[in-house]
Amino acid sequence: MIQDGGKPTVIVVDDEATNLSFLKEILQDEFNVRLSPSGERALAFMEKSAPDLLLLDIEMPGMNGYDVIRAVKKREEWREIPILILTGQEDREGEEIAFNLGAVDYIRKPISAGVVKARVRLHMELENHRKNLEGLVETRTEQLEKMQDAILNILANMTSFRDNETGAHIKRTTIYAKVLIENLMKKRHQHYQVDPKYADSVVKSAKLHDIGKVAIPDSILFKPAKLTVEEFEVIKKHSVYGAFILDSAIDELGGDTSLFLNVAREIIIGHHEKWNGSGYPAGIKGDSIPISARIMAIADVYDALISERPYKKPFTHEVAMNIILKDAGTHFDPTLVELSLDVMESFRDIALMHKDDHSFEVYEGIYL
Repeated sequence: MIQDGGKPTVIVVDDEATNLSFLKEILQDEFNVRLSPSGERALAFMEKSAPDLLLLDIEMPGMNGYDVIRAVKKREEWREIPILILTGQEDREGEEIAFNLGAVDYIRKPISAGVVKARVRLHMELENHRKNLEGLVETRTEQLEKMQDAILNILANMTSFRDNETGAHIKRTTIYAKVLIENLMKKRHQHYQVDPKYADSVVKSAKLHDIGKVAIPDSILFKPAKLTVEEFEVIKKHSVYGAFILDSAIDELGGDTSLFLNVAREIIIGHHEKWNGSGYPAGIKGDSIPISARIMAIADVYDALISERPYKKPFTHEVAMNIILKDAGTHFDPTLVELSLDVMESFRDIALMHKDDHSFEVYEGIYL
């Protein structure tokens, strides 16, 4: 921890008082030097204030240098602190053990003032460089995430402008999906283990579930009446079109490069699949349907039920919930429905907060 006029802090650990005094004299002009005659006392000091570098003797009574290295490397907040060991002239085996435990360099005894200064400066510079690189990576990652989110919102808006459903539908279904997947994380069901990164990808991707509708002819997409059987077959292709839209990006970036794109594809192509295998486009069933798509199926159908369409009036929340309960085990994953019943009560308020507005509407993202 840099302090005392901006000097980096070095803890010197050695059981010989003469070595401690000598090392302090060598380093004190450039560094804030803290001295410790034992590993135990050094660790106690680190609890209060972590150093920028540790200069550590190996052979000490009680807690030796190897024990200190092990203790430091066990702590997440100390793991990156550079550790330089002080070693005897012929202690090759000890050097190897220390390196394997995580030490970065060694200084041989008897101690040379020039060598000590050069080695400590070098590793302090390397540590500063590492921290600067980490900062640059974090900044770049934040920038890429903002760009990713902006592109997602552009695509979501494009979908809402091309669809006879509104941006409010996209917003509502995204919030429903967020509520459902956050609930799964809290419930921690043995067969529904969801990590935060996957959950975040589901929320980010939910808004793209109907992106394939941009490829559906206007005469069908905007028809102000119930579709014919043939027209509905065309509409059903939107899930395949949507997956195709993402495939080129996934191929370009590599299948493992972007989790959210892969999750988005799961949702786009799978949210009309049904638990009993009677859905489309592939007719897959049960656990073969990705959990993201099963969540989206509930969110999408609920919103369709409570929304007005050219061929139907909106159903009440109670009627919509009864339909979802009735179709658990045929259309929907029955366990997912059971786990979600309590939080689905919030869907009523979400729908009231985000009513349909057929004016020009720009979508704003909803994230974990």
